[in-house]
Amino acid sequence: MTDGRIFLALSGLMCLGVFLNGVRFARMTRNPWAGMKLFGQDVQGSDLSVERVRLLGWLQAIAAPLIFVFFAALAFGLLGPVEGIETIQL
Repeated sequence: MTDGRIFLALSGLMCLGVFLNGVRFARMTRNPWAGMKLFGQDVQGSDLSVERVRLLGWLQAIAAPLIFVFFAALAFGLLGPVEGIETIQL
């Protein structure tokens, strides 16, 4: 990846996906993995309470914009030059 704009666009799409997934989990009313099995074994997280699932969603929804700000600082060169990324010039 040599262009900072491409880096910022791809990281923005990833952060948007994590944010939307976090909002989805934050609004859940039941554990989506409860009672599910994979290859005869319980799915990991099937024993979590609804409050814990919602907490994971809130953490994702809060962390995604913060990580995007970090990626933007990298792309604009605010944290110094990064090898392999051409910074965005305004």
